Amino acid sequence: MADLSKVSVGIKTFLRNSKLINTIDAISRTMPDAKMIIADCGDHTSEKNKIYADLLCLGHQIIQMDFDAGFGAMSNAIAGRVDTPYLLIGSDDFNFDPPSVRTGIEKMLDVLENSDVDIASGRVRGPYEFDLEDLGSTVIEHKREMSELDKRSWYVEVDLTVNFSIVKKHVFDKVRWLDSVKICGGEHGANFISHKRAGHKVAWVPQVQITEQEGVDSLRYQQYRRRCGPERPAFDAIGVRKYVLATGQIDYEVKA
Repeated sequence: MADLSKVSVGIKTFLRNSKLINTIDAISRTMPDAKMIIADCGDHTSEKNKIYADLLCLGHQIIQMDFDAGFGAMSNAIAGRVDTPYLLIGSDDFNFDPPSVRTGIEKMLDVLENSDVDIASGRVRGPYEFDLEDLGSTVIEHKREMSELDKRSWYVEVDLTVNFSIVKKHVFDKVRWLDSVKICGGEHGANFISHKRAGHKVAWVPQVQITEQEGVDSLRYQQYRRRCGPERPAFDAIGVRKYVLATGQIDYEVKA
């Protein structure tokens, strides 16, 4: 079993306390050698505060943030606290219970430690690997169709993957998220476009998979989650005025 003490597990959490507690419990059992960095912009509860106090005593990090601080601010807060060579990008609703999850994390770490890849990613719901055609103010996704050889490879270089990744710490010296973005602001695509422009190598690692926990989120969480609008401030921030999905659908366009 590989030593994961070189890896910090970053967890962003907002109004999903039961799933968060499951996540903390699973990581503590299946990856006791890894350290957690939890950024929380939700409500305080006595149960959660007790868990946080125990985690602090064990050397984990807890970042209590303003309510609804959002995806960008939480992500940057975690990146700023990393004191290990690698950060695993996690979520409060990931299911870390199956032994295969740790095995997959070890595979991603192996790629990073033995290649010039900067970001190694697995999958969450299914295939989500794309190449990005960067034309400056316009960016176009192209779905990466995996051959049987790719699926048997150690890793496959791509431009865009899901947020189940291990990232080398040095990456955050050049690329971070837009602090003001809460959700659905183009933050995911903009982040990987910025990695491509910075020369960071991204790879998909076959046979690495995590699932999301079952259970319906609270109505309150869902209300905040539905705030998606047509704006994409993260694209604006990096000069992208048009973003085209692999389906050909225009996800965002600034009209002249």
